[in-house]
Amino acid sequence: MTFGEARVVSASTEVGAAPTFAVGPDGRRAVAWVSAPGGGTDGRLYVAPVGADGALGATAELRDALGPIEPHGEAPPKLAFAPSGALYALWVVGKDVPGRRFPMSALRFARSDDGGRTWTAPASVTDLPQPFGSFNFHALQAGRGDTVYATWLDGRAGKSATFMTRSTDGGRTWAPNVRVDPAGEACPCCRTAVVAGRGDTVYAAWRKVFPGNVRQVVVARSADGGRTWAAPVAAQRDGWVIDGCPHAGPSLQVDAAGRVHVAWWTGKEGAAGVFYARSDDGGRTFGAPAPLGVATYSRPAHVQLALDAAPNAAPNAEPTVVATWDDGTVRQPRVLVRVSRDGGATFGPASEASAPGRSATFPVLAAHAGRVTLAWNEEAGSVEEHHHAARDTEAHQPLPSVGRKTIVMRDGRL
Repeated sequence: MTFGEARVVSASTEVGAAPTFAVGPDGRRAVAWVSAPGGGTDGRLYVAPVGADGALGATAELRDALGPIEPHGEAPPKLAFAPSGALYALWVVGKDVPGRRFPMSALRFARSDDGGRTWTAPASVTDLPQPFGSFNFHALQAGRGDTVYATWLDGRAGKSATFMTRSTDGGRTWAPNVRVDPAGEACPCCRTAVVAGRGDTVYAAWRKVFPGNVRQVVVARSADGGRTWAAPVAAQRDGWVIDGCPHAGPSLQVDAAGRVHVAWWTGKEGAAGVFYARSDDGGRTFGAPAPLGVATYSRPAHVQLALDAAPNAAPNAEPTVVATWDDGTVRQPRVLVRVSRDGGATFGPASEASAPGRSATFPVLAAHAGRVTLAWNEEAGSVEEHHHAARDTEAHQPLPSVGRKTIVMRDGRL
């Protein structure tokens, strides 16, 4: 890959965290981040369109009457463009409650029909009478027409589980929430992923807790738009055991031919790091995992995938697969990128997108027509934003703050 100049896109808010990025079917782009006065916990969402030359348009500020929007790196706000051009946003509002170890959370949605300049009033996508509960680590996907899908981790049944809902009217109303894996427990702080395939096919991915505290990434398939789900299939099969949550969920994509692409991080000693796998039969089975960035030991890394098809490519053509992650195998996290031009069969060498001497974490990306756009959190020095399993103590966990981070964006050419 070749990269253009890196730019601080959160300059208008001085600081920013938890970036997200979206690209529409027509190539339009938007970037968003969370900022707060003084880098504190009073989070607001800022959304800006990105022009063809990479310049940002006017930045819109979204506030939520329920409370502050969380700047959580593993659970950032999500953006998605509908085929109509509408822009959707999904985020978490936090509420610190005395006596509770973790803040309560509400999962909120809004849409813009004018490219992000104005937004509808926020509304909850969960179907319980009260908006707050344990609703977090969410994902968002725009489907055909006005269909929207959302997944998240939900604690309403006691143990964490993966839930989903869908809207068929652009987010104005939402269907009853569905538990994707009725008998399964989900790792409680690893983000979910959701993508829409052909027809009414939908895929969801998350880190599942198996007996003996084996925690591995699985993918489930729905053939009816998320109403019912097949049993989840393990893409990660290394038997990694951890008594805690690594705060590092999977990334998921599906191409025009129905091939499913998934990537994840594992802390398995001796082969720790980022892996990729592909399914050629609609998520029923997955091929052998391919290491993207692996060492004997690795801190949690947060991997993201994007697909890009060649112009006028046949429906069954192999797409270009782009993977990015914050490297946990070195002392100071950096953003790496690897590209496969044969649909994930092989990957080229890693390119470093972030600058030396900076702590770069939680990258996001989008690809379209040979262009890749990356965004990530960045701080000077050796400050690290990785969450460690050792932090899963009994101590009270307050609302996350923005701190002194900034959001850096960089364009690349495939």
